[in-house]
Amino acid sequence: MKRYIGIALAAGLAVAGCKDNPIAPPIDAPTVDALSNLTRTTLQQLAIGVTAQDRSAYASTGVVILPEILARDVYRIDASEPRYVGETLGGQADPGSFAGGSGFSPFYTATRAANTVLLALKNPPPNIFSEDEINAANGFFRTMKALDFYRVIELRDTVGIPLQTDEPRAITPVYCKQYVLTYIAALLDSANADFLAAGDSVANTDTSKATVWKTVPFTLPTSWSSHGRDYNQVRNLRRFNRGLKGKVDFYRAIDRQAPQPSLLPTAVSELTEALGGAGPGAVPASDLKVGIYYHFDPVGDQFSNPRADNKIAAFAGLQDSIPANDTRSSKVTLRTCDKPPCTLTATQGLSSDYTFSFAAPTNANTIVPIPLITDEELVLLRAQAYIEENQLNNALLDINSVHNVYSPTPYTAFANQDAARKAVLFEKRWSLLFEGPQRLVDLRAYGYLDEAHFAKALPTDPFNQAFPLPRAELNARGLTTNPACSAS
Repeated sequence: MKRYIGIALAAGLAVAGCKDNPIAPPIDAPTVDALSNLTRTTLQQLAIGVTAQDRSAYASTGVVILPEILARDVYRIDASEPRYVGETLGGQADPGSFAGGSGFSPFYTATRAANTVLLALKNPPPNIFSEDEINAANGFFRTMKALDFYRVIELRDTVGIPLQTDEPRAITPVYCKQYVLTYIAALLDSANADFLAAGDSVANTDTSKATVWKTVPFTLPTSWSSHGRDYNQVRNLRRFNRGLKGKVDFYRAIDRQAPQPSLLPTAVSELTEALGGAGPGAVPASDLKVGIYYHFDPVGDQFSNPRADNKIAAFAGLQDSIPANDTRSSKVTLRTCDKPPCTLTATQGLSSDYTFSFAAPTNANTIVPIPLITDEELVLLRAQAYIEENQLNNALLDINSVHNVYSPTPYTAFANQDAARKAVLFEKRWSLLFEGPQRLVDLRAYGYLDEAHFAKALPTDPFNQAFPLPRAELNARGLTTNPACSAS
């Protein structure tokens, strides 16, 4: 009997509890045996599968919706499912519920898939791939592995997370955040070295001919090439890699438990490289939305944007936190319904008359893309790094390069770092609104997610800052609560 790799998953195992995960094999899915004899066809299927699994893991309730509830941007009010309120704003998340256990296992499926391909690429068959193609493929899969580990630590923070080894059945320690981020940073640097070894362009001594840019030996989904930049090209994947590394290094630099401020210049340099070398304020408005996106197709692959949901509401007061002349204010709209009033009210006492322009469950909203990363986010991340370096003028230039696209009133010189932080966090909140955990990560990183900065949403609001390890992970270790994380 053949063992199949699920459409592009490199292994059919569940996470750390390690039960078999049955996957219905598509007709053209590669077998496990095929990994020992990679072809361009099987590598193509694996690459598509890694990106598909990353999309499935990210564009989910646990990553897009729940963190934005903790960040006080979003409610999900459902009379039949009170845990959307009770285990976020009203109390702790249960590790056995969707609130506590989501945003975890699917990412490990993706990292396991990427890792299995990396193992296969160590001994590629002769005469199929060039050395440059092998290097480019290694760079891509290492970057995706790093990305998906980062997604998990974004949600678990100081709880820590396991890091899978080459043996997928191994139950590894739960490593502390600092160790995990150091590991991710090293993995991204290794991937960047792969990309550099592959090279950006084909050698050409005839200057009259156009440059031929090298690509990975497979074709990525259209969402990687249809938003202003072709990430099939090695040079652009390297920009993606450096952007992610700059993001990781910035948050390592300001980590509230073990800050490493010496990483701030490194983060600025990496983010500048990701932005094509553009200096402060020099990224054109037309480039801000350029990047990699997650696409949805409720008909073709039966996968819809999870924000298109009539149970979604805007957090109380969100609509009043942005000037009316800022065009991003249009993201928040009054709820409409067949029989007004249209207020959503939770049994715990929360209510909202507002929703988001992209949350009504229309056909159009079910296919609205969600960014994986854009130049706009990178510009604002660089501004954050400049602020912590006290380079307030450079920060002002980057912040205004975003702000002025939406508002007629530019910022003037910042009086101090606190004023600059307030400005950049406003810009990130509204530019990246409801796109993922970015707001939660920022509130947590700056120490703002507490009663000193926000009124309690409910009397029992614990100001949750992270999600627990899922019950299956605890059970696999013979535990009932989150363990103390391992520093090494």
